[in-house]
Amino acid sequence: MSANSQAADRIAGVEPVWTGMVPLARVLAAAGRPERTLLHAGPPFSTRSAVPQPVRNSAVQAIRFEGWADDDGAAAALFDSGAVGFEPAQDNDCLVPLAGVVSPSMQLHAVTDPAIGCVQYAVLNEGMRHCLRVGVVEPGLAEHQRWLHGPFAAWLAERLAANGPLPLLPLLARSLAEGDDGHNRTMAGSALAAAWLLQDDGSAFGPEAEQFLDGCPPFALNLWMAAAALSLRAAEGVPGSDAVTRVGGNGVDFGFQTASEPGRWRTVAGTPPRGPVADRYRGLPVLGAIGDSAVVDFFGLGGAALAHAPLTLEGLGGFVPAGALERPRALMEADHPRLPIRTGTSAARIVGAGVSPVVLLGMIEGRGLEGRIGGGAFEPPVKAFEYALSERVS
Repeated sequence: MSANSQAADRIAGVEPVWTGMVPLARVLAAAGRPERTLLHAGPPFSTRSAVPQPVRNSAVQAIRFEGWADDDGAAAALFDSGAVGFEPAQDNDCLVPLAGVVSPSMQLHAVTDPAIGCVQYAVLNEGMRHCLRVGVVEPGLAEHQRWLHGPFAAWLAERLAANGPLPLLPLLARSLAEGDDGHNRTMAGSALAAAWLLQDDGSAFGPEAEQFLDGCPPFALNLWMAAAALSLRAAEGVPGSDAVTRVGGNGVDFGFQTASEPGRWRTVAGTPPRGPVADRYRGLPVLGAIGDSAVVDFFGLGGAALAHAPLTLEGLGGFVPAGALERPRALMEADHPRLPIRTGTSAARIVGAGVSPVVLLGMIEGRGLEGRIGGGAFEPPVKAFEYALSERVS
């Protein structure tokens, strides 16, 4: 069996289970990280001055959320001083969508496979308003974050304790059968997760939680991100394998890690995703590829699962590259045994095919003024994977 086949078998063998909620502070403490640390999507930034404005906006708001500064100016100065740590979330086994950041008091989904003993964390989906992930400063954001990471997160923890840990693959399989792709479109999965949480719930907070979940069609995305990342991580340490195990963009660079070289980011300039935008946003700058949600596409969802999601295909129109539906067969090593997808994306397969996975990403306005202005497709340059092969350490 080849090294990449071994990696794919490990990826496909993971059984992700949502087990509870954990504050980032606990994760940082266990890893010996400083208490004042924020996590961002994608690979590390070269300098603080390289952080794009939408991500900077989110960092400033997170500092305010933590109470480390009394106003935006003081928060920005604290961030620029370097007194607050700023690290890639994936280097801490966490995941952050788009231009968001996660701070110590924020609650995380904990997703694990008891058989392998690893835990993957993902920040809560914020819903459709007052979202750090879109990188804008707006009234009401701080109040919503306090509600989300306070009473709502406590309610989630209570429901998980009452109903038992939630295996994620069966829900994910059902959502794909109902027209989700697991990234751009997660409506069916979110409804399934909400129904499971709300079953037999007689709590006073239940109606408030139900109202939020009804208006949060991407709620399941963060769970799928954790499930995908946990699965990909299982391949780490396979000697000689160039299977992609961690991947994402920070708005400046797009980066990935491979199984045989865990911890080593390979980066390339992250060009903006391309997709339809409303007339009022035409001509505005779009931030480069951003978000840890790219893990789902490299796992086999999102752009690799478009065959299951005709509405996603229709919505993206001509921005989906030719032959996109055939790419999973060429770029991924094996059929997943419990999901109707391929999995095990490798640098060797990407280089051999001469095309890369289609990654479905939100389009964030680059000045940090408008937030999310659309959803599009991003294709990492094949040359980045060629370089990874040529420089690979066995």
